[in-house]
Formats: sequence, C-alpha cells, structure tokens
Amino acid sequence: MKHPVLSGFGYKLYIGVWLVVMAVHSSVLYFFYDFQATIAIADSVVHNLIFGAIAPGFWFIVTFGGINKDELSLIGTHLGAAILTILVWVSLSSFTLNSFFNQDIAYITFLKESSIWRVIVGVLFYSISVLIFYLIKYYQDMQKRLNRELELQNLLKDSELRMLKSQINPHFIFNSLNSVSALTVSQPENARKMVIKLSDFLRYSLGKDNSELNTLDQEVKNASLYLDIEKVRFGDKLNFVKEVSNDCDGVKVPNLILQPLFENAIKYGVYDSIDPVTIHLKGEKHDDMVYLIIRNDFDPSSVTPKGEGIGLANVKKRLNLVYGRNDLIDIRKGEAEFLVTLKIPIELSNDTN
Repeated sequence: MKHPVLSGFGYKLYIGVWLVVMAVHSSVLYFFYDFQATIAIADSVVHNLIFGAIAPGFWFIVTFGGINKDELSLIGTHLGAAILTILVWVSLSSFTLNSFFNQDIAYITFLKESSIWRVIVGVLFYSISVLIFYLIKYYQDMQKRLNRELELQNLLKDSELRMLKSQINPHFIFNSLNSVSALTVSQPENARKMVIKLSDFLRYSLGKDNSELNTLDQEVKNASLYLDIEKVRFGDKLNFVKEVSNDCDGVKVPNLILQPLFENAIKYGVYDSIDPVTIHLKGEKHDDMVYLIIRNDFDPSSVTPKGEGIGLANVKKRLNLVYGRNDLIDIRKGEAEFLVTLKIPIELSNDTN
C-alpha cells in the first residue's frame, strides 16, 4: 500500500498544508503576542517542521498497528504513540528554541508557560493526522476492493464470452460434418470443396481471441465463407446478397457475431423450403450506430425444425456482455419474412478494442 505522503502528488499537498499552518502560527505570535518577526517565524518553523517530519510515521501505525489486535489494544497503541510523539516533539522543539533565544527572557518565559497549550495542539495534530490517514487507508482499501470486483467481473465476463462462443463452433461443425458425410457418396467433389472451405472457416474462427473485436469487413468475409460452405450443400437453393456501405467496413464488431444469425436464417428459411431463399445483409451507418439488417424469406407452411435455439440468444447475450446494453438486437417475424437488426455502437466498439 503506497504511502500517501511519500509517493505521488501527496508530498506536495502535505508540504503545502504545513506551510499554511506555519503562516498562521507565526502570524498569531507576531500580531497577538507582539513577538519579533524572527522569533515568531522561528517558533513556527521549528515546532511545525519537527511535527511535520514525525507525522508521516503515523501512517505505519494506521496501516500495521491494528493487525491482529482488538479495539482496546489499538487504542493503547495510539495512546502510546501519541504520548511518545508529543514528548519528543515538545522536548526537541523547546531545546532547539532555547538554544537560539536563551537571551530573550520574555520569549523563554512564554515558551515555558505555553507548554501545556503545545501539548494540547500536539494531541490535536496527532488526532487529525491519524484521522486523515485512516480516511486515506479506507479509500485505498475501497479502491482495492472495487478493482478486485471489477477484475472478477471481467474474468466472469470473459469466461461467459468464451462459453458463448464455444457453443457456436461445435454446433456448426457437427452440422457441417454430417453434410460432408452425406455428400461423400453422392457428390464427392462437393464434399471435398466443403472440407476445404470448412478448414478455412475454422482457421479464422479458432485463431481469434474470444474478447477481440474485428472489423465488420472481416466478419462479413467470414460469414460469406460460412455461407459458401452451406451453399455447397444447398446449391442454388441458397442465395446471398450483401449491401454494406463502405463507411461501415472499418467499424469494430464482436467476432463471429454474424455467423449464428446466418445459421439461424438457413435453419428456419432454407431447410424445408422448396423455392430458392435469399439471405440479405444490409449495413448502414447512422450517427453513432451501425445498423446491420439480416433478412430472409421462409415458407410459413413448413415445420419449424427442432434445435437447441442457441443462435439468437447467444448473440443477444454477447452484445449485452460486450456493450453493457440489452437493446442492440431486434427480432421480427412476419408472415413470410424473418428480420434481425443489430445495432453496433461505433464509439464503444472502438473503445472496447
């Protein structure tokens, strides 16, 4: 734990406070007791300089004096420290001033008669110093707790992001391997193409850090690679149209955020459809947001396929974890069209990266 006086900006503030105390002290002696300026300044400097030199040591009493001690023992520690400090302070300052001004009877008499007041001031100085150090220690402890809690939250957040992302790849890999298996006999050339594209896709997805943000352009390319893999399976039945404005390409988005949405579109739009299905991606930039709209048509008479339904829920949870908002995805299902809108905060995306 850093010493508040001996490290950072604290020593400047500490010196400034004691200079103010010295100024007040010397002013009182000069204006109210009519002592010469040299005596008033010397009395002020000696007394306050000595106490100011001793006071930083109180920090160690505050920091370590209460370890493994009950309240009564702690009070005893401070009482003993206060008595010792005031005894040393008054004795040393009186001896020093006596040595310089022993010819001035009026001042020496004042010095002796004011000893009780100096003891009271010493008690006040000690109490104020210890109180301030306790407040600083409390603040530092609170900051440590907050930092630990924040670190724990970040670890939990990172773990949850890893868990959410880990759900994507196995789910997709199992489907792809099943498709490869089916194509091996009937369409071996397509099976080979699918394996190559699957290898490229996995090389990209597994090579990205879970908390990393990628440019939208990279994510669209990766999602297109995923659709190429699926197109090997579905052929002309699956079409993809992209309309993303150039000013959106460099915006940072969570990696693999689009692939689950395209997977969802295929699952609910392409599987049981007889007619060709078009998946449409549109990207627009408005003010401090990028809007990504994924739209696909589907056959309303088809039976909804069964599954774990992790896609949309996964995306919603990841957006909430990354941006701290739960209003960044909008899902609408019409009579024959499914529409998903993602809102990506531009400034937060760049800061998060």
